[in-house]
Amino acid sequence: MRFVLLLLALALSSCDSVTEDETITGEYILRRHDETQYDIASPKPKARPTYPWQEGSSSSHQITKEYFRCKGSSLHPPIIIKEGDREKMRMNDCGGSDRHSLPLHNGSEFVYPILLELVNRIQEVTKKPVVITSGHRCPDHNAYVDASPANSGSKHLIGAEVDFYIKGFESRPEVAVKIIEDFYKSAARYQKQPEYQVFHRFERSTNVATQPWFNKEVFIKLFRSSEGRNFDNRHPYPYISIQVRFDRASNLPVTCNWADAQKFLRR
Repeated sequence: MRFVLLLLALALSSCDSVTEDETITGEYILRRHDETQYDIASPKPKARPTYPWQEGSSSSHQITKEYFRCKGSSLHPPIIIKEGDREKMRMNDCGGSDRHSLPLHNGSEFVYPILLELVNRIQEVTKKPVVITSGHRCPDHNAYVDASPANSGSKHLIGAEVDFYIKGFESRPEVAVKIIEDFYKSAARYQKQPEYQVFHRFERSTNVATQPWFNKEVFIKLFRSSEGRNFDNRHPYPYISIQVRFDRASNLPVTCNWADAQKFLRR
């Protein structure tokens, strides 16, 4: 046993063969700048794969009904209406999309499909994002942005109206009108139906200086930079508003009443 331990001690002591006075030296490996053992190809950038909702679209994103959710917020300050020096009414905004759904149709959240089709067509043609500033408005938010009696029947309440501008075309809102007109002329389902293909100008007085355009299905307003300002449209740009006049699915005109405006899910 002692003999084994002695051999083990001698083996361990022999591993430490470098003393404190010795210096370990090495040799530099030199090569020319273009000398390689293996050729490595230069890296090439790889295109980012598209998301499912981007496929088939040349724009930056596909607009769905999610973009139409109410823009109300409990953080907005109350609007105080005074009569003389006395407070007559205080209006608070709604809690926004966290507190209620989109309008309900047959038990599901709903926005009129033609609005989605048109704003996505505008993106497809311009290759620029459409910025939706006002989609659905619940009754509280609708009154908050505009308490006038004329606004009480707004089609924003039922998902039948949208306000927007085109990023990159902020000063040229009429581009959207031309694209919409061309859409109705080229879409197969509107062929041989002049009531859809032909647009007229609305000659009666409205709240905008530019005469609106309309066909059987939609009504288009152009709001100049000094018109139509509210909590949803606080940007400085002109913008387009599209209202749905006629529902092809039901073959009925689209109107807004108080009962329809209340058809949304409160959370």
